[in-house]
Amino acid sequence: MPKKTIDLDTPFKRGETVVMTRPHRDIPDGAEGKIKLINGLETLDGVKPWIRYWVRFKEHGLVGQISHQSLARPSQFGQWLDREEERVRAELNSASAVVTEEAPAAAAVGDGIASQIPAALLERSRAAKVRLLGA
Repeated sequence: MPKKTIDLDTPFKRGETVVMTRPHRDIPDGAEGKIKLINGLETLDGVKPWIRYWVRFKEHGLVGQISHQSLARPSQFGQWLDREEERVRAELNSASAVVTEEAPAAAAVGDGIASQIPAALLERSRAAKVRLLGA
């Protein structure tokens, strides 16, 4: 039987040593612990299950409801950092592309915040000012 490959998305097993990748409550990232309990739900589409772990940390005791994305195996922590760096770069690239695409449209309208408020609300506001101030 071939060996099973373990990647970052492979679920953890009970007793496995893990490292926090993100701060969670009072636990800093980089804290090491062991998986004590696994619970969660299978999704209806079967694509991505909702899994939460209870982890016993040396300094912080038993902490529950930690998501898979907040944990990594110590041997895979470098891989996790690389994946997060790629994700952040992709978000920055997509955000800058959206800003450059939207900038000409916003400049053409020139109404500032008024362009984001529905015309019916602006008209109702104008009517209320006239009614209250008599102008």
